[in-house]
Amino acid sequence: MKQITGAGWLKDVNANFAMLADSVQSPLFVDTVNGNDLNSGSGWENALATMGEALDRVETLGTIKVIGDVREELVGSNLVFDVTIIGCGTKPHHPDVPAAGYHPGAACWRPPASPTAATPLIEVRGRGWRFVNLLFDAPVDAAAVKLVSNALSGDDEYSAGHASFIGCRFDAGAIGIEDSGGAGFVEVIGCDFRGLTDAAIKNTSTAVAMPLRWMIRDNTFMDNANHVLMSLSRAVIRENVFGKFTTEALNTIYVSAQGEYNVVGPFNVFSGDVDTAEGYTGDSTDTWAGNFAMTVTGSAVTTGSTNILPTS
Repeated sequence: MKQITGAGWLKDVNANFAMLADSVQSPLFVDTVNGNDLNSGSGWENALATMGEALDRVETLGTIKVIGDVREELVGSNLVFDVTIIGCGTKPHHPDVPAAGYHPGAACWRPPASPTAATPLIEVRGRGWRFVNLLFDAPVDAAAVKLVSNALSGDDEYSAGHASFIGCRFDAGAIGIEDSGGAGFVEVIGCDFRGLTDAAIKNTSTAVAMPLRWMIRDNTFMDNANHVLMSLSRAVIRENVFGKFTTEALNTIYVSAQGEYNVVGPFNVFSGDVDTAEGYTGDSTDTWAGNFAMTVTGSAVTTGSTNILPTS
């Protein structure tokens, strides 16, 4: 084994970083108004027109930058990892334009005019995909983003763990983020969930595992039928606002009463009384502490937790 010392060590490290930089694909640009899928996609002046074309071209560690109105239902490759998709508007909003010739500026992803039934906008099958500053307008009968994991191996394995959602907005439709199979180490940070008719974040299957070590932090949940329905293991849920909802605000043992050792807190704001009857359900191994809750009448505020877990 070669031993590297002194300046030789630094030289080899720099060479390795240079090799890594050479292997990372240059960003791809998507402009749904002015782009063309025959372009190179290497800049705004020669942007692609569709996200589908960008996903066909993107490689592991690649980045896609998008502006405009994406109207597509797509499936990401299970063999392409650590892809970043960035909406390049100032913040997520709908791509309405005042008249012909204007550009919407924002980055929105919503169903096509004739959507396929029960089909998400994007099904993620590879590890480490990251979504930043995008507005997702989900289908009426499916998720905006569906994370899929299976128990196969090699080229047949789907493993959507290590995904990130940062500063995105999920507005209307059925489900914001769906986990099917049990993706681990997912982070949802600084997102806004509003008007989802099924749930903002929902775990529909633990066929591979319970979703492990999720971080759900600094999000706002408002006017959803349900906010977070997950069978989580060792997750951290902190600094979120759980506003108005219809049925359940937070359930950490949603699938088959599975879920364990989650930390809910500190600094979540819960609407209503924090008990099972009011839409809050946890496991006996969870720790719910350091949160803020208001009684149904609105006359009192509790800091911290009177009970470690929601009570029935």
